Amino acid sequence: MNIELREMREDEASLAWKTGKPSFGRIERLAFQKPKQAFLAIVDDQIVGMASFRIFPAKNNLKIGYVETGYVKKGFEGEGNGGALYKRATAYLREQGCETVTATVRDDNVASWKLFENNGYHVTGFIKLLQYYGLPSAIRLWLKSTLAIATGFHLWSTIPYKSHSQIEEVGIFALLNLLVILPTLALDGSPLDFGLRAGATLLLLTTALIGGLLGTLFSREKWYFSTTRGGLLISILVTVLGGIWPVVGRFYPVSYRRAIDFRRDMGIEGLFEWLAILLLIGVAALQKEQFAFWHYVLSFGKNFLLIHALPVYPFSSFGGKRVWEYSKGLSAITIIISAVLLFL
Repeated sequence: MNIELREMREDEASLAWKTGKPSFGRIERLAFQKPKQAFLAIVDDQIVGMASFRIFPAKNNLKIGYVETGYVKKGFEGEGNGGALYKRATAYLREQGCETVTATVRDDNVASWKLFENNGYHVTGFIKLLQYYGLPSAIRLWLKSTLAIATGFHLWSTIPYKSHSQIEEVGIFALLNLLVILPTLALDGSPLDFGLRAGATLLLLTTALIGGLLGTLFSREKWYFSTTRGGLLISILVTVLGGIWPVVGRFYPVSYRRAIDFRRDMGIEGLFEWLAILLLIGVAALQKEQFAFWHYVLSFGKNFLLIHALPVYPFSSFGGKRVWEYSKGLSAITIIISAVLLFL
């Protein structure tokens, strides 16, 4: 198959955008914008893949390269097209004077993970961007890359990065979720109410984390805990409105395989998180008449349980998609139970 890689012409932007839409879920398509600059993969004069990119200015006359959107049309995957596109876009951005290149990738987009790793990218954080580029540039990238609203997305970058220990990563997870809750203190003005909200939220998050950890014990995979940096703005807004939408943090396998037993292991990890939350809700229901704290646990827990069951984006990163891909019947049961409990 003769594949041509070349820079997109201005008159091809609409077609490249239309061709790529089926590669994304309905919600994700809302953030899929018509490309301004991109490299295309062409087969028989047809667009079969794209990697679009942008350049953002930063402090000290630096430039940040951003790989915005990438896709390979169905039927052309697994042939090296995606890797070639990402490699070409990254090299081009370097040539344009970008000291580093960044990208946002959904936490379950395994194929893209490998492609970025092979091109020198690492999962990084907002603080690292801040250190390199300063506050205005980091915020500009955070907003324009949609990372602020992209729940369950990781920020990848070619910035040299030292990985956190697992204890540090859990600490980051707790701190980010406390940051999400913090605006309720200013709005409500009651330290006691804030303490109850924060305590209930952290108990639910800890319970889910322990459940996921127990689930990994039934697996032969090697796992690590990681916090995604995407969706922080959505988490804050939902919390201010009285709901609960935590920053995503969960266990990920060190390596990915396309196998039935691998889907089973992923599904069990997601299922155990859900079961742990369900158990905590049961405890809260028994204790709610004795302590006000358990009212918050019960109220937040019902919402928390449902978002852990739904397998569609933006809920999928909380574990529901893992259960769905393992067993659709089991996933349906978790969704039904969660929905019923929400209205009790």
